[in-house]
Amino acid sequence: MQNPLKCKTSSPSGDLISFMAGLKKMWEDTGRKTIVYQRIGMPGAGYDGSIHPFKNEFDEPICMSDYMFDNLKRLITSQPYIEDFCKYAGEVVDIDFDLIRQERYTNQPRGSLNRWFNYVFPQMASDLSQPYLNVKAKKNDKIIINFTQRYRNHLINYFFLKEHQDKLVFAGLENERDLFCRTWDLDIPRLEVDDFYQLAAWIKGCKFFLGNQSFCFQLAEAMKVNRILELFPMMPNVIPVGNGGYDFYHQGSIDYYFNKLSK
Repeated sequence: MQNPLKCKTSSPSGDLISFMAGLKKMWEDTGRKTIVYQRIGMPGAGYDGSIHPFKNEFDEPICMSDYMFDNLKRLITSQPYIEDFCKYAGEVVDIDFDLIRQERYTNQPRGSLNRWFNYVFPQMASDLSQPYLNVKAKKNDKIIINFTQRYRNHLINYFFLKEHQDKLVFAGLENERDLFCRTWDLDIPRLEVDDFYQLAAWIKGCKFFLGNQSFCFQLAEAMKVNRILELFPMMPNVIPVGNGGYDFYHQGSIDYYFNKLSK
């Protein structure tokens, strides 16, 4: 057995999921699994004017909390190309995903987040139209929705969901669900899960997914389930790739795609 690769990231959970495509590609090409070292508590960027649920003792938003790490553990380590998922403690690594944060390597926050790692590590370039995250699906007939308080398109009206709310379930934090329901006069149950493996299993088994640029959408994108993405006009840096992926800026498009996938 070959020694595993070692990589480090300080990124938030959605970015981490996007990196999995490159790690899967490396495993397919070399046979080497990866130990992912996750840095905890790195200050977040791009949160100005938005609400972020995880903060440090100085009330500053952070990319990854202990809570998020613990909930990711089973999902990440269940992938056949991952050796382990550990908290970073100064280990020497082969791949430092934090290089993508440097302007000389990528044009972020512009472009497609799912391609940022390709620019720094071309050996990881892969077919992003194919699934790169796999879980055992929890079969259900629900439309799973998720809307955070960041990266939102406030031109979209979701009152149309009222006639479909018996088919909906909200994945996300309780305060996110409550705000969305108050805003659009909805009564939608919140999906309760033990960890993010269970969350991914529900998303994989759903009728389709609807949400904004978030961790939950990255799960849907990584598994290539039928999915609809609300784009943030100021920073559309998440782009669906492959069959079943749709994105929109205006009301006509979401109405069309929702009806298309509801049939």
